[in-house]
Amino acid sequence: MKQISLVALIFIILLGGLFVYVAEDIPDFGDPNSAPNRYTPLFTLDAAGSVGALDQGVVPEALRTALEDRGFRDYELPTSVKKVTDGEWDGYLVPDEQYYKTAIAKFGTAPDAPKEQKYYFIKQEGDTLDVYRYAPIIRYVEEGEHETEVPNMVTYILADYRGYDTLGETTVIFTAGISVILLLRRRGKKPQ
Repeated sequence: MKQISLVALIFIILLGGLFVYVAEDIPDFGDPNSAPNRYTPLFTLDAAGSVGALDQGVVPEALRTALEDRGFRDYELPTSVKKVTDGEWDGYLVPDEQYYKTAIAKFGTAPDAPKEQKYYFIKQEGDTLDVYRYAPIIRYVEEGEHETEVPNMVTYILADYRGYDTLGETTVIFTAGISVILLLRRRGKKPQ
C-alpha cells in the first residue's frame, strides 16, 4: 500500500471515530427536554434566602449578582419571577422603554424581546438552585403565531424570525445552480 493511501486511511478512521464520538451527544429526535429544545444549564446557586423571594415573585439579589458576574447585560437580567410548581420558577424579562434606551446607549443594540417573555428557568434541587436559560424555540412555539399572525410554525420561523438567514441560504442555492448551469453548458458549434 502506498504511503499516501495509508495516511488517507488513518485520517478517515480518525474522522469516523470523531464523528461517532460527537454523534453520541446528539439528543434523541423529538426529546422535548433536550438542551436545544428546552433549556441550557447556566449555573448553580445556594438556595438559602432565595427560595422565599422566588415564592413571592421577587428576583433574589444573589441571582442578579450571579448573572452580572457571568457577563449578562442589564436588559438580560430577570425583572419578575413566577412560580410554576413547588421548587420551579420562570424568570421573566419585561423590556420597557427605559430598557431599550439603556441598551442602545450602552451596547448599540436593543433587546430582542418585544414584550414580557420567559427567559430563565430556576429549579430547586435540595439546597441548591439550578438556573437555566430557555432555548429560543420555547418563545417560537409559545408566542410565534401570536407575534407573526402566521398559523404554520415552520413558515413563521423560516420567513419571520429567521428571514435574513433564509434569504441568505436561498441566495447561496441560487448562485450554486447558476454556476452549475454555466459550467455544464456546451460551447462551440452544434453538429449538423
